[in-house]
Amino acid sequence: MADDKLTCTVLFFAAAADAAGKRQMEITLDRGATVRDVIELCANEALESLCKVCAFAIDEKLMPIDTKLTDGCTIAVLPPVSGG
Repeated sequence: MADDKLTCTVLFFAAAADAAGKRQMEITLDRGATVRDVIELCANEALESLCKVCAFAIDEKLMPIDTKLTDGCTIAVLPPVSGG
């Protein structure tokens, strides 16, 4: 991989998978990219709207949307859930 790029795996769960139309994708971004950049890159209108209330995990740890990514990381898009 070029020194100025990084590759990440994005996992979509529940309603986010429905909105994205897929459960997983690989993306390549510029170094210094954040979770927000990932959402902007792969979001359609439905997913972008849903992501306003989603949580995000990087390598299984909840992180803020402005967290910088590292090469090879996995980002999980976690929509809110409800139960009863």
